[in-house]
Order: sequence, then C-alpha cells, then structure tokens
Amino acid sequence: MTRRSSIFAALLLAACRESAPPFDPFPGTVAGVWRRTEVRDPPVSEAPDPVPRTSVRRLRTAVYEGPGRLEARAYELTSSAVGLDLVQRWRPSADTVFFNPGRYFVVIKWQQADRKALQDFVRDMERRLGSAAKPQ
Repeated sequence: MTRRSSIFAALLLAACRESAPPFDPFPGTVAGVWRRTEVRDPPVSEAPDPVPRTSVRRLRTAVYEGPGRLEARAYELTSSAVGLDLVQRWRPSADTVFFNPGRYFVVIKWQQADRKALQDFVRDMERRLGSAAKPQ
C-alpha cells in the first residue's frame, strides 16, 4: 500500500468514528435534593447576563426545584481568560452567585432557597464543571 493510500485510509477511518456528545453541565439531580424541571439552549443573543456574545460558544439554562427554586445559566466560553475577566468585572446582585471553572462561566439565581441546600448545589456544580474543565 502506498503512503498516500495509507493516509487516505486513516483519514477515512477517523471521519467515521462517532463523536462524543457535547458536555451537559446540568444533570437531572444535583446535591440529592435539587431536581431539574426545565433545560433550554437559547441563542447566545438572548443571554440575560452581560457576557461578551462573541466569546460564548454555547449557552445552556436549567431550572431546578427542591428546597426552593433556582435558575442556572452556563456559558461555554471560547477561552478561560474570558471567564477570568468576567469574574473580575462582574457586579454582584441579590440572590445570585457566579463562578468560573475553566472555560465555563456559571450564574445561579435563586428564589427563597434553603441556604445549606443552595451551598450544596453550588459546591456540586463547581465540582462537576471543574472536573469537566480539566484536560483529559
């Protein structure tokens, strides 16, 4: 087999493999008590947060109910530097928390949530997204 044929065969085999599904930042249950009731992939142009639209690859939102109600928004960013910049410039607001694990920027807004359960939710999400952000 010629070198050209070998390269073509390798490229053909690589193209036929199944691609991994995109990472879903929002599992059905978080911290054992929060149940996802809604998940959406709105266009980045509809993002309610002051995140630079050109730096966002994908936006996913989810609503969870448990000991309260919360909405979480995960922005998949083009680079981790964008996330660091967002953390440094973000303005805190009531009943809202944000964090930046690598190439993600997450905003969580809650309504009448149990403080301990909310802390557990945030900790679980940070752990989940932090492990996804690490190179494999």
